[in-house]
Amino acid sequence: DAEILYLINASPESLCGKSIVLPSGEMRDIPPTWYTKLEEKCKKEPDKIHIVFFDEITNASGSIQGMAFNIILDKEVNGKWKLPENARIVAAGNEFEESMSAYKMSQPLFNRFAHVDIETKVEDWLLWASTPSETYERLDYKKKNVPMKIHPSVYAFIAYKGENALRTKYTGKEPNADPRKWELASKVLYETRKPEMIRSLVGKELTMEFVSFCQQRVITIEDVLSGNYTESDLDMNTGEKYNTAVGLSSVSIENFEIVRKFVKRLGPEICATFETLWAHGLEERLEKIQEIKLSERTK
Repeated sequence: DAEILYLINASPESLCGKSIVLPSGEMRDIPPTWYTKLEEKCKKEPDKIHIVFFDEITNASGSIQGMAFNIILDKEVNGKWKLPENARIVAAGNEFEESMSAYKMSQPLFNRFAHVDIETKVEDWLLWASTPSETYERLDYKKKNVPMKIHPSVYAFIAYKGENALRTKYTGKEPNADPRKWELASKVLYETRKPEMIRSLVGKELTMEFVSFCQQRVITIEDVLSGNYTESDLDMNTGEKYNTAVGLSSVSIENFEIVRKFVKRLGPEICATFETLWAHGLEERLEKIQEIKLSERTK
């Protein structure tokens, strides 16, 4: 299902297309062959995901890496041809320290990817060697409407941890966190519901903290509405409070005021986070919050 581009042998024309002059003197832009084939595959099977595979990306020269970067960044070829919605970009390359012909990836290009180190084990290789390609699992594609731009758990974690979690130091070896990576991590969480899956995006250490954050004890909407909690249950650490705010933010508009009164007991910062998560930027909900605040001020 992949269109493979061997970047070590790529030229600007093979990667980004070319312009030709027609007999009439008119200039016409011609897309690269790989793009035409990809578009055909994606149209033929719109319910499947198709891969643009940049092979030997670290062995490509800086200029070719730069052209690949534009495709990766904008999902667009030469500023003219958009990649189909059911296309995904994957790349492979050798570590800089392990190949005499490898170039070091620039930080912006490095940070556009989730990074996975492949270590071949005998049993894995034998499984691959004995598996016919026609039985490979294929990934389905279905367009989804995400209810909130950033996953509530990511939002609450960053609100809790601050700048130290939003950005971590770039080394060129391990994945580091930045705002763009957290946006990608959010998409992974929406798709998988598995916090450990963000490791290839933000690194091992931060992922361990995030998983721990997601696993902390919380008070649920049902607990709040039924009064199923004690004063001692409110003695939570800051992470538990933020995590509770995530869970409570799915409350219905009918029960919002009751739950908000409870959240106010956890502190003004937690309440502000809860309100932002609940509102989703929706005008009706923002007006509801303002209405309640105005009522509180006039009492």
